[in-house]
Amino acid sequence: MADKKKTPLRSTPARKKDTDLDKFAAGTGKFGPKKEESYPWQESHIREDVKKNLPLRIPEPLYMKLKYIADHTPYSMNSFILERLSEEIEEEIARLIE
Repeated sequence: MADKKKTPLRSTPARKKDTDLDKFAAGTGKFGPKKEESYPWQESHIREDVKKNLPLRIPEPLYMKLKYIADHTPYSMNSFILERLSEEIEEEIARLIE
């Protein structure tokens, strides 16, 4: 029977020291002016004219209702959803940041 070679035990890899966490811990007890929270939609690179796609899967009956609305009103399917969704998003954001 051939002798099996034993592989040496490997130690766990060295971890990088988390300097951000250390900086945070070093600052405990220090009170300074509270920074105003910024939100992702307020960042300087976010533009109103850029449109993003959001694939939306909805049940067929709901789709047909939306199509019916678009066929019988001045709204397109997209503009109807966008108008209603914008209102709901603004209300939810207001609730979350208060």
